[in-house]
Amino acid sequence: MERGVLSYLQNLQKKSLQYSAENEKQVARDNQHSLIRLNLLYFVILCLFLVASHSLFKDWDVARYYRMAVVIELPVLLAVYLRYHNKRRSLAEVNAVCTLFQLYAMSFTGLMCIVPVEMRQPAVYFTPIGLGFLVTFTFTFYHTLCLALFETAAYLLASFLLKDPDVFVVDVCSLTLFFVLAVYVARTLYRHRIRENDARQKIRRMGMIDALTSVYNKASTEFLCKGYLESHPQRACAALILDFDNFKFVNDTFGHQGGDIVLKNFGGILKSVAGEDNIAGRIGGDEFFLFLRNQGAAEAENTARLVLQKTREMYAPDGTQPFSCSIGIACKPYDEEKSYDELFAHADRALYGVKEHGKNNYRFAE
Repeated sequence: MERGVLSYLQNLQKKSLQYSAENEKQVARDNQHSLIRLNLLYFVILCLFLVASHSLFKDWDVARYYRMAVVIELPVLLAVYLRYHNKRRSLAEVNAVCTLFQLYAMSFTGLMCIVPVEMRQPAVYFTPIGLGFLVTFTFTFYHTLCLALFETAAYLLASFLLKDPDVFVVDVCSLTLFFVLAVYVARTLYRHRIRENDARQKIRRMGMIDALTSVYNKASTEFLCKGYLESHPQRACAALILDFDNFKFVNDTFGHQGGDIVLKNFGGILKSVAGEDNIAGRIGGDEFFLFLRNQGAAEAENTARLVLQKTREMYAPDGTQPFSCSIGIACKPYDEEKSYDELFAHADRALYGVKEHGKNNYRFAE
């Protein structure tokens, strides 16, 4: 049972780390906005309590603590605003500052739950404010739990040292409930975040991926290739246009469902050849595209040969092996700048030359 719970929490932590990595810019931006808003809200609340400490809470003799808190918070608020308003900062920096702010605010909250000691008050404000922080900043699952555990332990130690035993017992019960709720809230939050992230990723992939062949569709292929060429203008790359030979004959012989199976299998070949580093896309009915990042003519030729070999090894629905493809190749050396349209046009002309000379081969653009 304990091993199952630990495995579940470790899996949740792993997914929360993945969530933060995939949404790094958004998480950093959201935490920055929350940091500014919370500092402003915290400053306003401190001012209101300072006013109340001279009237409603006059007998508590806590005005000096709120004056000190306001004096400290004002420069903190200004520094946070100047540093993070309309500016992009790294996720590591933002999360570190958000963590420090949470500890700083919870420290003052704990202080105000202890003084004046003679009032014998339990931790009234600690639990709701601590739970509020759980839903404000986006940290990883373990980061959130570690903060809650540290805050709980620190306050209980202070309560043990400074409060009467009967009040300390009340604090133990209150803070135990806080930590249990913190675990539950953190778990629920990350389950929702991970589920929503998975749904967004699925929708995004559905918009970028060709439904039949599972490679990129035409629009996303062009978008990704152009993005690479713009961001890496000095790097070598190669573009391959691949045309499945005699596909009309395939459709006429095996029907459209059989033709779909053949295209799906061909897409699987290109996807496996492309791997994680390159781009495989479908740009027409039986026309496909391979974009090789940071690779030259030798790598492009090896890739073309591999695709031709794997295509010839494909089996038709009736068990025969009648398949082949034609490939046009255009390369961009590392010291040249070429656009996607130029590479595409050169590869397309090379493909046309292959088809004019018997198909089932590859050719480089001249």
